[in-house]
Amino acid sequence: MGNVGGLVVWAAVLAGIVVRVALWWQDRAFWRDELALVQSLDAYPLRKLLGGPLADTQSAPPGWLLLERLVSLGLGTGERAYRLIPLLLGCGTLVLVALLARRFVRHTWTAAIPVLALATLPQLVFYSAQAKQYTTDTFLVTAMLLVAVGLIRGGPSRRLEIGWYALLAVGPWLSHGFMLAAPLVALWVGIFQWWRGVRSFLGVLVRLAGPGLSLLLAALWARHLTSLSPAFESYWAPFMRTGDSGFLSWNHFVWEDFAIRELGFARSGALALLALPVLGVVVAFARRWSRSTAVLLVLPLVAAYLFAFAGMYPFGRRLVLFCVPGLLVALAVLVDAVIGVVSRARGRWVGQAAGLVGVVGLGLCAWTTPARLDLNLRYQYGADDYRIALQFVESRWKQGDVLVMGNGDRVAFRVYGVRLGLPEERAYRVRPVPEGTRRVGCPLPAEITSAGRIWLVTGDAVPIFPDERSRHSAISPFLDRYRRVYFADKGHVSIQVLLPGPADGVAPPPAGCLSFAPVGPAGAPGLAPALPVE
Repeated sequence: MGNVGGLVVWAAVLAGIVVRVALWWQDRAFWRDELALVQSLDAYPLRKLLGGPLADTQSAPPGWLLLERLVSLGLGTGERAYRLIPLLLGCGTLVLVALLARRFVRHTWTAAIPVLALATLPQLVFYSAQAKQYTTDTFLVTAMLLVAVGLIRGGPSRRLEIGWYALLAVGPWLSHGFMLAAPLVALWVGIFQWWRGVRSFLGVLVRLAGPGLSLLLAALWARHLTSLSPAFESYWAPFMRTGDSGFLSWNHFVWEDFAIRELGFARSGALALLALPVLGVVVAFARRWSRSTAVLLVLPLVAAYLFAFAGMYPFGRRLVLFCVPGLLVALAVLVDAVIGVVSRARGRWVGQAAGLVGVVGLGLCAWTTPARLDLNLRYQYGADDYRIALQFVESRWKQGDVLVMGNGDRVAFRVYGVRLGLPEERAYRVRPVPEGTRRVGCPLPAEITSAGRIWLVTGDAVPIFPDERSRHSAISPFLDRYRRVYFADKGHVSIQVLLPGPADGVAPPPAGCLSFAPVGPAGAPGLAPALPVE
């Protein structure tokens, strides 16, 4: 049965790897969140890239940025190259989770449960093929838990200890999630080494001094970079214990959001389903052989919650994906315990059947089916494709044309527009004017009115005015003196072409007026000075 169980586990790992490689191989265009980070990777010299701040309030660990730069030097700056490290670490996480689960279960095949869940969780699949750092979080935190289990349960191992302290020292520079979880995990391991007499109390402190200093410096640097991004705390405010929101309502919001988005639980009863991994941890603690390491499965979650409660780190969305592997392993422990109890009462095969029933039950309420995963990847994540839109513009560009984009679309030009060779001095971005009055005859700058043809390229997911599609917001101020001669929707990005002269017999509607500013290079102010209007 052990050999068959092992095959089941590694088949689940292979399935997860295939899903991730297939998404990576599609070579999708960078989506807006990636573009905001890629503009810095493309444009900044190494010193500025690592020293920050990054353009458009982005934040990423310096070690991860260094790895991305090294890959780009060898493989170029294409989509697949920038996504190679996230892919490798996303696939590596599946392997590490399988190994970690095996250390907590008696029935080998139950270790496939967390792997299957990870294989199809939309956010983890998506970020395994995106130029973002979140799979680094899951990989390093899972590696830390695996090494910690080995140090606590196993005998003294010089090689393992060297790897442990090296991981503690280097990890914070590669992963913010690791930075948060490492202190609690290292403290737990140190306590057990001292309590069991493996190391004296002073010996533990001396060995942790170097990694602790490294972690402190990395944390201070991360805090410094975040403080330079004023939009960070405002964007993530709902996921931090700040403001006037009540304690219970805030907890209800963040835990339910975590259960649905990170763990993939069904929306109905998501909070109640969180009891399942908690029960798994309780079972692991009740077992004598795993008691000392049971708490490791939830320490990353505890760390993330405490920092969110202190208002220092958001407990939400992709930023807490590093908490997921330990909780999914706890689900495997729970099913493994059911098998054990039923087997002792009714026999081995009845126990195995009970385990399968438990897996089916989990699947009904906490597993992302391939169909739902495909739907999420197609329509909820990374749907906007600026690459194909700007390629179309470049193929038909003429002398004297100008390009106008929404202010939120500016990062697309800084990456794809620059790569395609579109003239930077002819690219502008728009945002609403402060007074916000809707009228006919909005003033326009001479840089726009002197153009022979105007291209409007806007992403529907990035509105210019609230509750209005950007394609309408961008064109409306022009319609009293321009007519639209072309429209296309390419990858949820709208392309419109305007020529001078209003359309015959069409009365222009009142429009929200816009201010215009050059797109500018990476690092240009988000609210650049507006051009003077006629």
